[in-house]
Amino acid sequence: MTTPGSPADTYAANADFWVKIIREQLDRYRTELTDGSVLDAVGDCSGTRVLDGGCGEGYMSRLLAERGASVVGVDTSETLIASARHHPDARTLGIDYKVANLENLPEPDATFDIAVCNHVLSDVADPASALRELGRVLRPGGRLVALMLHPCFYTAHAERDASGSIPVATYFSERRVDQPFVVAGLESPAEVHMNFRPLEFYSQAITDAGFLISGLSEPHPPAEWLREVAWWKKNFVRPLFLLISAELRP
Repeated sequence: MTTPGSPADTYAANADFWVKIIREQLDRYRTELTDGSVLDAVGDCSGTRVLDGGCGEGYMSRLLAERGASVVGVDTSETLIASARHHPDARTLGIDYKVANLENLPEPDATFDIAVCNHVLSDVADPASALRELGRVLRPGGRLVALMLHPCFYTAHAERDASGSIPVATYFSERRVDQPFVVAGLESPAEVHMNFRPLEFYSQAITDAGFLISGLSEPHPPAEWLREVAWWKKNFVRPLFLLISAELRP
């Protein structure tokens, strides 16, 4: 049974909202900033087998498949997986979508070259277990690309509130942010529940899962956007995103 307020319950309530936002390309953070950063971090994926962990309605899976990857997309939301499967490009691109959570992947050991987690880790109940599972299904030398909301700076409505701060005791514990998302003037029907841990937690969890961190960046708009583009001046007043790349130790 789905628990009210649980991630699965939230995803079901907000499924139509997110499908509209993604397919009409209304989320400028993704379309103008983070999607390109994730794809640049993945690099040439032609001929590789890629796991899209927390794939939602499947748009990143489609982008990866268009670049020549063989893609398996997993998500806990049956509603979003159904939307991904019914997208007109899903069959032609040969994407395999499955209902599953990252803490218990229905995949054999050492069968993927790359794992992508795009805007996912703050939604996962047990990110350390999820990272161990990702390490299990990757081949030795396989790569992880994880884009998340920035654990050092993200608070409720952080995209517009430059004054918000995180007390030190709060930062070094698990903290929860509950808020509806507002995108292009549209508000999600239900609040989204996100859990954040300190940066040292993610670093330790990644290395404990058998990875070596190979890259860390904070996707942000160029200075001229922040000076000259009104939307970015209003909606990017503090660092919002963290992108970590890692390689599984042989």
